[in-house]
Amino acid sequence: MALTLLFTLSLQADFIVVDEVVKIEAFNEQVEPMGKELSQKTGINLYMSLIKELENKQSIVEYQKSLMASLKQPAVLLSFVESDKQVQIYAEDKSLYETFDKDQIMDPLAIWPFFNGAIIPILGAKIKDMPANEKYAAAMFNGYAEISEQIAASKGVVLETAVGNTNKNIYKLVISLLFFVSAFTVIKLIYDYKKRKREKNESL
Repeated sequence: MALTLLFTLSLQADFIVVDEVVKIEAFNEQVEPMGKELSQKTGINLYMSLIKELENKQSIVEYQKSLMASLKQPAVLLSFVESDKQVQIYAEDKSLYETFDKDQIMDPLAIWPFFNGAIIPILGAKIKDMPANEKYAAAMFNGYAEISEQIAASKGVVLETAVGNTNKNIYKLVISLLFFVSAFTVIKLIYDYKKRKREKNESL
C-alpha cells in the first residue's frame, strides 16, 4: 500500500458516501474502481465516510449504524472523524468480520515486517510538507485497499485494482523508518538529559 496515490480515472462517488475532510478528486478516482470491482466480484459493498466531527455526543459506531441504514447491503463501512482522529470499521452483518482481519488493519503499530497496521500509523505520523488532508487520504486509502483485498481473498477472487505487494512493502518500509527515527529521537533526548544531569552533579 503506497503513501503516494496514483490516480487516472474520473468517476462519481458511490463508495465514498461522505467526504467533509479530504475533498481530493484524485482520492475518489482511486477508491471508486476498487469498490466497484469488489462489489461486482464478491457482492460485498465497502463504503467509506470522512467527517469533521460527531454531533450530539454520538459515538462513531452509533454514527456508522445510522449511516449504514441507507447503504446497500451487505456492507462494510470504514469511517474517519477528523476532530479526534477516530477510525472505525463497522459491519451490520457480523459474519462479514470473518472476511477481513479488523485487528490487523486497525493495529496502531506497523513495524515492518512484523506488523501491518494500515491506517493509524499514517494518521499519527509527522510527514513533513504533507497537508493534513493528503495524509488522511493516504491513511484511509491504505485501509480501504487492505480491507478490499482481504475480502476478495476470502472469496477466492483477485482484484485487478488491487494495490499490490510492491507498494505494500514500500508502505511498510516508510512506516518503519518513521518509527525508528522517532525511537532514535526519544533515546537521544533521554541520553542528553542524563548527560546534563551527570555534568551538573560533577560540577557541584
